[in-house]
Amino acid sequence: MAKKKKKKKIAKRQARAAERKARKRKLRLVKARKQQSGHFQDEYRSSPPVFGPAPFADDIDIPPGFRVVGMSEAMMEFAKAMIRHPDIKGLDGMKHAFNLAMPLWNYALARERDEADDRLRSEIIKALMAACRIGRDEAGELVDQLADLRNEMFPPEIQPEGTSCMFMRKEVSHLITPFNYERLSLNDTVVPPGEQDRRFFDQLAALDELRMSDEDDYEVLEKQIGIVESDFDEVFNIWLLAKGVDDELANVLTFDAQFFFVFIYEYGAADILRHADQECFEEFLYDFVLRKVVFDSPAEHVQWVPALRLLFLFLDEKGYIDEAAPFIRILDAMEEPFLNHLRAEYG
Repeated sequence: MAKKKKKKKIAKRQARAAERKARKRKLRLVKARKQQSGHFQDEYRSSPPVFGPAPFADDIDIPPGFRVVGMSEAMMEFAKAMIRHPDIKGLDGMKHAFNLAMPLWNYALARERDEADDRLRSEIIKALMAACRIGRDEAGELVDQLADLRNEMFPPEIQPEGTSCMFMRKEVSHLITPFNYERLSLNDTVVPPGEQDRRFFDQLAALDELRMSDEDDYEVLEKQIGIVESDFDEVFNIWLLAKGVDDELANVLTFDAQFFFVFIYEYGAADILRHADQECFEEFLYDFVLRKVVFDSPAEHVQWVPALRLLFLFLDEKGYIDEAAPFIRILDAMEEPFLNHLRAEYG
């Protein structure tokens, strides 16, 4: 009997680790895209934050059956559609799809203008042959199908001019419902800081000192950010479990909270974590996550606000901030408007 229980415990732990690894892959994908274009700050600050339909003039209407997306989200949605394409087999997740999506996107645009580049087409065919293990003729047909798919998702003739956003065809309407807080009944246990907690907050303090000192050695800063993010994943997850959050939800919320770390320290949204304010939260929710994170269902975006609440409760209990209440008040006021925004975008 003891052996069976031990096996079940091991299997459960392995399943939890696999789920966390899958979510980390999404996080690494965003980082990989950053590294292709330079520092985070350079890429992110190159365009102003967008909150809802703000970049459009009042007299420009969004066509029925379409929604507004930024260029990064448009590319990610196209990559997702490639993975779902019935004729594409063998793509190893979003990373390979995204690498293929960019040249296919450019080829579709060139073809629309009757400026198709034979050399680019040949390179895409070779990449598809290698990725999908198919012949040249089949790969050639697939290039045309995917170019058609891109133009079906983002019809060139209706795209707005003078903006970095696009109209994307809605495939389906998603039911956006509030987060189920019944799953988040926290106990009153105060989790005392262990050795791992102390190490994490010492490293976070060192990172904050680097940020506040205007450290210009990016390699030093990046190394310290990596240490802090790696340790956070473990200490926050342990704290959630000790508070009574179930394994599955704890993994989800840990990923979401860690993504806020990325936003603060790698994208420079605030100088340090404790200085996050309403403007920072708005930028994170309305712009950053909607452009950078592609979930299986947009309804999963309702998890961001609860994850941020828990993050600041954690930081309060561990003594990093004086109190969580000011942050919680801001997030409480933002939750319903954010839900309405999701419904307008995806509902």
